[in-house]
Amino acid sequence: MTSSRRSCFARYYNWWVLICVCLSSMGMGLPFFSYGALLPYLSSLFYNLSGKITSQAAMALQPVILLMGITLTGSLSGILEYYMNVRVLNFILSAGYIIVIGCSYFVENYAVLTVIAVLIGTLGGQINVCNVARLSEWNPRKSGAANGIMGFFMGISGFVGSVMCSAVINPDNKEPVLVNTTSGSDTIFVDPEVIGNIRYIWLAWAGAVAALFIPGVFILRPPTPEEVCTQDDLLGGDSFESVELLPRTKPVGPDFSVKELFRTPKFYVLYLIILILSLVLLTSTELYKFIGIEAINDDKFLNIVGAAGSIANAFGRITWGLILDRIGTKWTFFTAFFIQGPLTIALHYSKWAKWGYLANICIVSFCAGIFTCIAPACIELFGSRDISLKYALTLSAESFGCVMFFLLQLGQEYLFDELVFLILMGAPSLLAALLAVLCF
Repeated sequence: MTSSRRSCFARYYNWWVLICVCLSSMGMGLPFFSYGALLPYLSSLFYNLSGKITSQAAMALQPVILLMGITLTGSLSGILEYYMNVRVLNFILSAGYIIVIGCSYFVENYAVLTVIAVLIGTLGGQINVCNVARLSEWNPRKSGAANGIMGFFMGISGFVGSVMCSAVINPDNKEPVLVNTTSGSDTIFVDPEVIGNIRYIWLAWAGAVAALFIPGVFILRPPTPEEVCTQDDLLGGDSFESVELLPRTKPVGPDFSVKELFRTPKFYVLYLIILILSLVLLTSTELYKFIGIEAINDDKFLNIVGAAGSIANAFGRITWGLILDRIGTKWTFFTAFFIQGPLTIALHYSKWAKWGYLANICIVSFCAGIFTCIAPACIELFGSRDISLKYALTLSAESFGCVMFFLLQLGQEYLFDELVFLILMGAPSLLAALLAVLCF
């Protein structure tokens, strides 16, 4: 009986890998996709401690740095896997991630918390790359569908984190107030109970992340060559006996090397499109509360906006992946960017009707789910050879997008108003849509 159970467990090990990767991705995404809900609380905390208002641009720097850490340092885990046992590496990264989040409970300083954001992004990026690698290794013929499912759960993490923020920090839905000081004015929370509860969210997040990471510490590992041949296809319905044991013929299509990648204009077009995508992604996930708080004086509703946007983004990740499989990169990217561009600008107006603002955020977040199509687009345009390196190179565009986003935030602080800022965030998406049609 025990031998039979072990055989059944081994036979469907790729399903266990999928489950653990989805849980781990939800835990990894919890701080990043929930940071937008946390920013106004942190701004209120810093005001309570220093008596000075921290600018919106300064507050937005933390999630920007967090995303830069994820995109720039994720490839380090691929190097470390050559020198370390994968399970040991996964344990070290997971434990470090949990400890860093939990230690934020003791931090009440903006500069130190910004350093914490760097550490969270660095560790989170490496965990994400490990998850993608394990998922693709165990499901080589269904990696696109598997990554779409993983992206769905990563998007759901924003919903979980937003709900936790509301429940832990402001359960009684206390309203923020407009405060004027010599350093500026802002709508912040001044209620002592809300201020006192802010630090506890870090412990709540750390506990949730730990619970989500634990299964993967024991399950996630690379497959042996024999296991790759005998694992059932994810979502494919192939039986154990029908899985082909012979090497498959390579599909006809592009097969660029990394050197050749830099010689094709399509790479630079895709790079620019991903940079533009990062502007919309940061606006919808990190600034929705700052944008809406001027017109919507209901903190619980704004947390609902963030939670609903996260769910929409999660469904968008799966939907755009399925659409890309059907119609290809060109028209999938065109459709998503053509819709999200004008609606990003419309956030300036829709916030005065709160249900309209909720719908607007949901549609923009749904379109931003096109993020999950970056890897499939790389495969379609450049081939699957060295795909992890091609994916990492393309994803680095988000780092430049983060820098541009922060510079434009500074511009909003000193040079232009919110409408101009949102135009600068949304209008490039129309350019991205046009480039996708002309160049792909």
